[in-house]
Amino acid sequence: MENSQGSGMKTNWVVADAAVIPPDVEISALKDIAAIWGSWRTWRGCGTDNVICNEVGPARDLLKRRMNEMCNMYVPAAIYAELDRPQLVKIYQGQFTFEIDRKEELIAMQLVADQSDIVLLLGFDWTEKPISNDRLTAHRALNYQRFVKDVISSNPTVQWILVDHPGMVLKELAQFENLTYSSLEEVIELLSG
Repeated sequence: MENSQGSGMKTNWVVADAAVIPPDVEISALKDIAAIWGSWRTWRGCGTDNVICNEVGPARDLLKRRMNEMCNMYVPAAIYAELDRPQLVKIYQGQFTFEIDRKEELIAMQLVADQSDIVLLLGFDWTEKPISNDRLTAHRALNYQRFVKDVISSNPTVQWILVDHPGMVLKELAQFENLTYSSLEEVIELLSG
């Protein structure tokens, strides 16, 4: 979906699982700018147009509720047959071979990178956090950071914009010239038609 200004710049939103649209902002204002991508957990609160579901159990539940008829639903090719090859479901290749949290957020970032000039990131918190004493939790957090860094560095022509980010971004990510910050108010003002 191109932004409504007709500039030809392909723009997409990616919403984090933790994204909350402020009550004074209509979801339609975001959709007027670009399509919204995110995990299946974001559909109700963010009106996600392109829903990613990476696990069999939740995917089955979503299909029972006909989610594939309400939005673009994406599942990994590895589970498509196990879901009985449902109609109106899009597939993506690849699976994580390592422990990582919030997989659908990362998959959404990867999928939009190939089709975007601008990616608006809403609800993400990439601030420095204390390292967990739990080794698995710490390992998963490090893998998440590495994946984000890889997606941004592998797509240098994509402008990644953290919208309403809560503070200073991780040093490992702050180095990228194609990662910037803006407020939701500014984004709506600049990109709405």
